[in-house]
Amino acid sequence: MKQTITLLACLCFVCCGVQQNLKVSYKLSSGMTKAEVENIMGAPAKSDFKQNVEEWHYCRTGFNSDEFLALFFYEGKLVEKLNYTVTLADTRGATGSCSKFIKMGNYREPDRIIELRMR
Repeated sequence: MKQTITLLACLCFVCCGVQQNLKVSYKLSSGMTKAEVENIMGAPAKSDFKQNVEEWHYCRTGFNSDEFLALFFYEGKLVEKLNYTVTLADTRGATGSCSKFIKMGNYREPDRIIELRMR
């Protein structure tokens, strides 16, 4: 019985989490517009704007870790992308949709983006 409950909980966790297709990110290239990126990747799980840089986040919920892709736009064009992960240790055991854990784990803002924001 305990195994059945555990299995059902795991299935619910995977089915309820965000499952964006990060594998198509190879089609992205520097200079693409936001519309072109959205056509390939779909709508982001989260987007935010800080100073002159817009940041979109895509994610895929996993069992032991979640996968993320951060895309950075400057003047409406894609200028940088960053893959990062968030583990259960990073969330202190918290689980749920990966959209709750954006900018955690090994996320680090790329140097180029820091420079663009300082302009």
